Amino acid sequence: MRAEPIRNVLTLFALVASSGCDVIYGLERDPPPEFENYDRCGSFLFDEPLRYASIGNPNVVVDGDGNPIGLMPWSWDDARTQCQQRGMDLAVFNDQRELGMGAEDAAWPYWIGQRTIGTVAETVDGCPALTAPSSLHAIACGMVTTANEIGGASCDGQLPPMMEPNVVIGALCETPRPDSIACLGQNPAAVEYFLSDSTLTYDRAKAFCASNDAHLVVVETHEEWLHLSKRTKTEWEKPFWLGSRFDGTTWKTENDCFGTYSWTGGTPGTPANGSCVASKVRVVDDPEEGLSGTVLDGVEPTACSEPQSFALCEID
Repeated sequence: MRAEPIRNVLTLFALVASSGCDVIYGLERDPPPEFENYDRCGSFLFDEPLRYASIGNPNVVVDGDGNPIGLMPWSWDDARTQCQQRGMDLAVFNDQRELGMGAEDAAWPYWIGQRTIGTVAETVDGCPALTAPSSLHAIACGMVTTANEIGGASCDGQLPPMMEPNVVIGALCETPRPDSIACLGQNPAAVEYFLSDSTLTYDRAKAFCASNDAHLVVVETHEEWLHLSKRTKTEWEKPFWLGSRFDGTTWKTENDCFGTYSWTGGTPGTPANGSCVASKVRVVDDPEEGLSGTVLDGVEPTACSEPQSFALCEID
């Protein structure tokens, strides 16, 4: 009786994996944290639609017609690597509310950023978690098994035969919590942005901004993303570089803050697809839907040597 829902989950993750897009969403925050008492490991939630991303087990088994019929095991380490390739890490739940809300758009069981090695519990960000994963294994990797339950499993992603499904089918990624108040973002209307006159390679775009006492734009909040989207449509109408580069493990920004990304194409964090990141724009002309003009779709990995994007600089 449960085969059809699981087949639907497999189909969903197969589509997500093939599209190159992430399922992204955020959590509500109330009341806002007192920034002057900012604690990186605090239990408050960021009101950021780009803060979390749900990704699917990419090890899909298909039949002769290409239809998904099963999944191969997907390890905790491999899931963490894929989160890091997006400029994120596996999510750590700091309280029950975050667990309950964070599970809304993810299919269980999914990996999270917690492990228990013997009797020692650890998290990927060093912050205390809601609860420690436990299992019969010497090393138990954390996973969410139902909407409000954290469990542990063998870190290779193979679950007991009596479980259905008997492999971990997804992972929840999270943008790392900023180390400093300065990286919590600011009102983008108070920030000065300016665009180069021509397309440049990444290094030349970076140098152009530096020569004007600025740096390539680093998107820190959803509010800033909406601001850039509006100005792309009304003013710039051009694709632009973001101030972030892949270092072999994750994405490092020009201002040492954690950037937020809305990946729409390509596989991030793979040098073959580009070690720099640029915005993706498209021209829309759909009178029936009331849409027209240049739309900022998201970002995609881009070869740093390609002079196909403009320098978008910001002065904080």
